[in-house]
Amino acid sequence: MSSRETTSKIVRTPEPPYYVVTTTTELLPGYDQQAHFDMGGKLYAEASELSGFLGLDLFFGNKTSIAASYWQNIDAVKRWGDHESHRKAKLLGKSKWFGATITRIARVERDYGFNLE
Repeated sequence: MSSRETTSKIVRTPEPPYYVVTTTTELLPGYDQQAHFDMGGKLYAEASELSGFLGLDLFFGNKTSIAASYWQNIDAVKRWGDHESHRKAKLLGKSKWFGATITRIARVERDYGFNLE
């Protein structure tokens, strides 16, 4: 994924229940967006190969990013959390790009939307 690529697609998830992992991050001064996008593209490709991965929504603001990844079950969430590339990427993010960061894991019991066709 490059900084020039954008998507207007919202992840289409299956009927609940499923899990969402959100990570909200304050981006540090000197944040390297292109390097982050390059790493994110590689991680997305690896996550896409894992059983239970449903998709990813991303938002980048001026000094904040929000990522929401969707998973079929809690075991899939744990597998991704333990994945070597993901662990290395988190360490890189913590050391170079991310200030205050919070990750939340939740079971989705209900969802709804409109204009999703």
